[in-house]
Amino acid sequence: MSEVCMGAWHLIETLTEGVATLVASEDETKNMLSTRRSISPAADILVEPIIEHVRKTREPFERVLHSKRLNRAWRFYAWPIIGPFGDVHGIHMWVGDPKEKMTPRRLTSGVFWSTTDWLIYQTWESAAMSGTLLEDWVPTALSSDYINRAIHMEKEQEFLEITLAPKPGMVLSTWFSVRHDHGHAMQWQVILRPTADGKGVRVLYHDFSDAYPPSMPTLAELGLTEGLDGSKVHVALFEAHRGSIVLWIGRAPEWLEWQYAHLTGPVVHPDDLPTLQASAQRISLGEVPYTVDLVQLHGGEDAWVKSSVTMRPFQLKDRPAHAELTLIQVTPIDDDY
Repeated sequence: MSEVCMGAWHLIETLTEGVATLVASEDETKNMLSTRRSISPAADILVEPIIEHVRKTREPFERVLHSKRLNRAWRFYAWPIIGPFGDVHGIHMWVGDPKEKMTPRRLTSGVFWSTTDWLIYQTWESAAMSGTLLEDWVPTALSSDYINRAIHMEKEQEFLEITLAPKPGMVLSTWFSVRHDHGHAMQWQVILRPTADGKGVRVLYHDFSDAYPPSMPTLAELGLTEGLDGSKVHVALFEAHRGSIVLWIGRAPEWLEWQYAHLTGPVVHPDDLPTLQASAQRISLGEVPYTVDLVQLHGGEDAWVKSSVTMRPFQLKDRPAHAELTLIQVTPIDDDY
């Protein structure tokens, strides 16, 4: 048996049926280790049955278990982290002396990134991690809104691959530094695994801000963002079939209503969406390297902003161009439409 941290919280990801790995113990991240080798305090006390019990019942577990081999007892407490569709995305497990008081557990939550409608399905717990009040919570959010909250994303290339083109067996453990609604930055551990049908990605969030400082953008990233802001050019990944923004590269434009487009209405005026869809098809077929169109974009309420949209192929490193997504550069045009 390896040394086990007692009187401590352990975070187990259970994003895929039949799989459970340790991703954090107290103030340390873990590289998806075996749960038995890393959590069980004695060879004759198995944590796997506890994990499966919590996974199936979706209810907390608490019991004092005794090791005959070591003639000692431990208290086990397991808390399910339930995602938006009732799946257990993770389990917070505390193991310690029966008389020891449990310390507060860190904030965690589970969300589902859909690759069919480009929405994130979220629990209230996931929204509350960044400060959203219960009365302001909505069960869905745009992926672009989530990503826009991120100050910095580590392993960005791998993140895009797993969320834009998920395949069974893929897994990613990474970090997000995220803006809280009250203004401060947080550091989140993020674990992602695609579903078996490839229609989305289950995600486990873990707020590690008290142990790890938030990561900051590089000077190059800051330079890119400031340069784009200065030129009033905004760059995004665009899904033409629905006319939706998947994510912004750099800061999002303040004049565009996009964060709640699934609630407030389309980003692209319905009369102009066919134009962008036709441009996306031409790019996908390789007919042109880029297109430029003048369209109306939603400025909020009943306002529409005349804008220039330059569209180019979107391609991940060492991958063919994505069939459904394109890169767009958006610039407002001052004169009347």
